[in-house]
Amino acid sequence: MTTPHNPLTAHRRLKGGALVDERAPLGVDGFFQPRRAAFWLFLFFLANGVFSMVSNFYTGYRVVPTAVVFATLLWALYAVPFLLFFRSLDLFEQHPPLGFAMAFAWGGFAACYLAIPVNSAVESISAKLFGPQFTADWGPALAGPINEEILKLLGVVVLIMIARTQFRTILSVVVVGAMIGLGFQIVEDLLYSVNTAIQFPYTNQIAPVGLMFLVRGVITGIWSHALYTSVSAFGIGYFVTRRHEPLIRRTAVAVGAFALAWSMHFFWNSPWMQNIGGGGVGGMVVLSLVKGLPILAAGYLMWKLAGREEGTQIRAVADHYLDDDLMTPEERDALGSLHQRRHLRTHMRKAHGRKAARTLHRLQRAQLHLIRVCEENGTGIPAARAAQDVTALRADLAATHTPTTTGATATANAG
Repeated sequence: MTTPHNPLTAHRRLKGGALVDERAPLGVDGFFQPRRAAFWLFLFFLANGVFSMVSNFYTGYRVVPTAVVFATLLWALYAVPFLLFFRSLDLFEQHPPLGFAMAFAWGGFAACYLAIPVNSAVESISAKLFGPQFTADWGPALAGPINEEILKLLGVVVLIMIARTQFRTILSVVVVGAMIGLGFQIVEDLLYSVNTAIQFPYTNQIAPVGLMFLVRGVITGIWSHALYTSVSAFGIGYFVTRRHEPLIRRTAVAVGAFALAWSMHFFWNSPWMQNIGGGGVGGMVVLSLVKGLPILAAGYLMWKLAGREEGTQIRAVADHYLDDDLMTPEERDALGSLHQRRHLRTHMRKAHGRKAARTLHRLQRAQLHLIRVCEENGTGIPAARAAQDVTALRADLAATHTPTTTGATATANAG
């Protein structure tokens, strides 16, 4: 695990148009690591998971082919906005597409494959010890939080072991946890959709899929596995990135974050307050809001803390490497916040039009890319090239303004 650059380390600050030749202080691991045992462990469980899930869906396809095809397309489209959202939160752009794909695949195939028999075993033991009625009421609350949260979090640990220096901030781990949870959520919902279609009393194969999409996607989809796993991943992120903290504190945060994720999952799966909203779709919506909003609030707090730490890291790297001609102090403050970046673009669109707002968006992404390159490589050739892109985009932004307004001044005034 790498540590943030020491501001006291001798270095050369990067200016617009500068071209310096300095050795890279950091190396960044990719996710293709065939020399590491964790990579093959990942492939082993992934291969078993893919075989198991494909076999299940093929069995369902032989019975309800229309439902399988429709459900696959519907849940795939449902996943797209979540994928884009989680990708946008990776401010440093630390993870390549392969990393996100591996995270999604672990959740959707490896974790699901392992969770199905383990959950069945827990519920079987519960039925023998406490009776079938207790298991019907409390089985999901007992099996799901323990088994599924552990299996999903195991994927976070495996990916960190594969690409160790990819994870330099807490948010970089939280985003991967969210992707693993999303993969689990989508494949689990797909399985529920197919099984419901098989057991549906009528020949219509579209209706049961639509019903499951309404319940598990629209009504309850926001506070589900992606949120749980991102919360537990916060603890792992704190543990691996805060090496300067005492071991007992890092361990306590990791255990506490997992306990919070477990509690969120347990609360949602429990039969508590199940009659609070009455019957029908309206009652389901009320129950979902009553139980889901506290879960969403807890998850939002963890994401907020991780995002704040990411913003601090962005500001520290920028202050260490970049002069104001590449990034003004106001821009450094805004880059670490998704809300502040959008606020600047909104102000730019109102003041100078959509073209200026799009150019500012490109400038912000280029500046974030420059910060990442500097953190990984120092002020070497790659950083100089990234700096040239920033300078060019700043000139493009200035060209969209009135003659007396510069790009740096506009963004500063927007804050």
